[in-house]
Amino acid sequence: MPLAPVPTAQEQPLMKPSEVAEVLGCSTASVYRMIRSGELPVIRLGGRKSTRIVTGELRELLRLEQSTATT
Repeated sequence: MPLAPVPTAQEQPLMKPSEVAEVLGCSTASVYRMIRSGELPVIRLGGRKSTRIVTGELRELLRLEQSTATT
């Protein structure tokens, strides 16, 4: 269960690692470890200068939304 409210993808399409850390109740360093291990999908803006997590994908990982993929 998230510790902080997770915005919808319409409200905030991308989240900063610090915002994700607040939601998950962990440190920003832990979020970056999850990014490096591939647990969190990201978008790099401006080359490698700015990392953002896709809010919709985070919500799916937290099971707050149903996956849009069909099998």
